[in-house]
Order: sequence, then C-alpha cells, then structure tokens
Amino acid sequence: MRSKTIYYVSALAIMFSCRQKPSQTEIAEVIGTMVHEDESGLDSIYAKNEFKPIWVSNGGLKKAGEDYVDEIEKVVFDGLEKSDYLSEEQIGLLEKIKGSEDPFVHAALDVALSKSFLALASDLNIGRIDPSAIHSEWKMARKIPTVNYKELLLSIAEGESVKEGLDQLRPNNPLYTALQILLKQRLSEPMEETESIRLFEGKIEKGDSHAEIPAIRRKLLSLEDLGTNPQGKREVYDEESFHAVKKFQKRHGLIDDGVIGSDFLAAINYNTSDIIAKINVNLERLRWLPDFADTEKDKVIVNIPDFQLFYLQGTDTTFTSKVVVGREYRETPVFEADMTHLVFSPTWTLPETILWKDVIPAVQKNVAYLERNNMQVLDFQENRINANEIDWDSLKDKDDFPYLIRQSPGRENPLGEVKFMFPNDYAIYIHDTPAQSLFSRDERAFSSGCIRMEDPEKFAALLLEDWDEEKILAHMDLDEEKKVDLDRAREVWILYITIWSQEGNLEVRQDVYGMDRKLAEALELPLSEYFL
Repeated sequence: MRSKTIYYVSALAIMFSCRQKPSQTEIAEVIGTMVHEDESGLDSIYAKNEFKPIWVSNGGLKKAGEDYVDEIEKVVFDGLEKSDYLSEEQIGLLEKIKGSEDPFVHAALDVALSKSFLALASDLNIGRIDPSAIHSEWKMARKIPTVNYKELLLSIAEGESVKEGLDQLRPNNPLYTALQILLKQRLSEPMEETESIRLFEGKIEKGDSHAEIPAIRRKLLSLEDLGTNPQGKREVYDEESFHAVKKFQKRHGLIDDGVIGSDFLAAINYNTSDIIAKINVNLERLRWLPDFADTEKDKVIVNIPDFQLFYLQGTDTTFTSKVVVGREYRETPVFEADMTHLVFSPTWTLPETILWKDVIPAVQKNVAYLERNNMQVLDFQENRINANEIDWDSLKDKDDFPYLIRQSPGRENPLGEVKFMFPNDYAIYIHDTPAQSLFSRDERAFSSGCIRMEDPEKFAALLLEDWDEEKILAHMDLDEEKKVDLDRAREVWILYITIWSQEGNLEVRQDVYGMDRKLAEALELPLSEYFL
C-alpha cells in the first residue's frame, strides 16, 4: 500500500511540476495522498473538508493560518514551548511557501500545522504529562478531554476563530488565568538577580547587626518586598527591613514575626528561573484537573503545600482553617470525593504501626496503660476482651494477637471530638486533634496521611446549618460516637498548588512532597539548588 502512495505522490509531482500557482484543488489532491495513511486521524478530518487546505492558500497562509502561528507565539504564557508546535522544518516551510508554486510545499505545511494543532489542543486541555506516571500519590483520575479536538479543527476549517477555539481548551479556572498573567509579567520583567545569602547559625531580630543584612536587603528589593534600600548603618536590621521581611514571610506561608532564621533563609535564595519553573509546573498541574471551579456547588478545598482548608459556598470563601497534612513518607494523596457525613465523639482504632511500635510495648510494661488511655481490646466482631486474660509478654507479631485496640471518645483521642467523612479508597478524612500546638508551626506535615484541622466546631456549624453552637458542642462530648448525615454532599478537593496571586501579591509555597521538582524534571525545566 505504501509503494502505491509513493507512486501517486511521485506522479502528482511530475504532473504539477510545470504548473504555475497551485490552485486549492491541486493542493487538496496532494493533501489527500499525504494523509491517506496518517495515523493521527487527519484523513477523516480532511475528508470531511473535501481535502481542502485548512491553513494555507496560494502562496501564503489563510487568516486561520496566520492566526494560528500568532497563537503559537503566545503558548509560552501557558508554560509551553513554542518549538514543540512550530519546528524548524515548519518555519522553513512558512518561508518557502511565500514564493513557492509547488502544491507539495503548500500541502506539507497544511498537514504539519494540523498535526501541530491536535498536539497543542491535547496539551492545553489535559496536559503534556500523565500525572500517574510521575506521582504515586496523585489519585485524581486522568482528565477526560472537554472538547473533541478533531471536530474543533474541522470547525476552524469552516471559519471558527482560532483564538476562541484554543481558549475553550484551557482550564476554566481563575487560578490558571492568574498564573498566565504572573508568567507574562515574570518573562517580560524578570527580577534582578542578586548574590545568594550565606546560611548562618542562629537568628537575627530587629535592631541586631549582621554581615548578611545588606545581601538580605538587596534580595528583598529584587523581590519587591522592600521599596527602597534604607539609609543608615548597612549591617543594622532596621524597621523598614523588618517590615519587608514580614511581608516576605507572609507571602511564603511562614510565621510573619520578622525574625530572620532558618525557615526564612531556606525560602529566600531562589531565582527568576525557579519562579518561572514553579509557575509552569502549576499551570501543567491545573490542566490535569477537572474544571472544579466551573460549578457553584459548595466545596471543601485543602491545599497541601499551603496547609490550609477553604470552604467555598458558591463562589464565596466563607471559612478557612489551618490544617496538618501527611508527613513526607506518609503523603496525603491528591484526589476528590464527596463529603457525606460527620462523626461526633469518634472512637479511634489503632493502626498496626502504632499498635506494635508504641502501644503493645507499653502494655507489656503495665497493662494499666490501656485503662489510663481509655482503650479497650476487641475481637474482630467488636466484642470486648478482658485485657488481663491476654499473655502480653508472649506477643511477637500480629498472628499472635487476633484483636484490635480501640480508644474511646474523649478530648485526648487523636481524632479529637469530630471527624468529617468523605468516603474514599485511601482512608483519608478530616478530623479534630488535641495537638493544637502544631498549628503554630510554619510547616505542618506531621500526620500519617489524614488531615487535622484547627477549627472543627466552626466548620461543623457551617455544614450543619440548622444546628446551634450548644447542640454541636454537646455532640462533641458524647460517651459514644454518633454519625450525622449532611443534608447534601459537599465536594472535597485535596490539591497541590504551590504558587498563586492573592491581592496583587505573589504567594509561594515550599514543595513539601517534591512534586514540583519531579514535574519540572519531566518537563526539562531548569532549577537552581535553591528551588523552593
């Protein structure tokens, strides 16, 4: 079959070699032969268009072709590379077509631009990288294309705007649009590069003198946290620099106390290419997601690197809370589910790791440990077992212990006094915690995967709209756990976003699980040793 195609192309080449200015019909005949065995599905698209060129005309580009080439120039603001959609060979054809009377040049360019369009359409719509290939804890299902790319190409052939066609492929998400604007700013106005600040032991407080203060000022100036370089003693940590440090800390999710310490130093040394890479990977990550901002349903959003929970009623954020997420080796997964019910005064069944590492050794020393900690031994049918009848010293592994240990409700229960349930395959839920001191930390990745929240009673009040505070507090202090169904499900989105714009400020968060770095490597983006 392939030899016949080559024969027909060669025959057409001889036939057209003596002709002037190829007509649309002549170009169409060549396109027909070129796409006949094409595996990208162009044959069916061009067939519906009677094999007429979509992008080129006699001796140049149609308006659709010109518009598409212009749009390729702008994909850099989507974090994409122009060269992935307009190769050197295609650029050569763009030049060659201007004075060419050869229908093969016209047809080759038209087919190349169509293949380019289908590739760009997919990359804009669902992303370049399959997230499951690089992130084991990315549990969100691969996004289903929101547009039929071939039909979109055909509609452009019939006169639809190229720009409008590409715009409908992009995520319908204000975060994405804001990141595009940020990227455009950073590419057009890169921040001034300064020398790295040398790490040092201890901390600097307002009024102290330190040799690194001048370098810190220069960096804060380049980041626009400091308006002007203060006059006076250059090594003194003055009032103006103090407020600039606080602004930087707040933008980076740090405790904004103005104290220059290890967290501040770990966050400040990144450069322009690091910020551009961070924007690019977050744009790609947003392309992976369904358009969760596209509905007005109430949503619970947890942003893992920000250690924050947001409750959106319609489009309004009506509640926020600090959260604790999974530690690095017990990562909280990225996924979505529906919150269906709450459990007040929950019990806690000890996971095997804690059971064997902590509790059984403590009980072997003194069986009274169970009573002191409000714990009971149960069989797998949840019948209570007398702990004094178990030979604790003989226990070596789980086969020796056909039981479970459960802690009764109470303030010291690790789940606190209420948990918020959104059934999923990962046993992840949001819950209260007695360890309130953790919420004063900058970085809050301490859990075994579940999400602890700071203000559970306020959150419960928003979800149970017809309950008053007294009723909620009473249910948080029961002797037995109680399930309460919600009147309607709320969407829960556990996300991983590390950069965004808020009230005109660039907000940056540490890559706590290394997801940014892995994706940047997959996209072949340059990173400095100080990438945050």
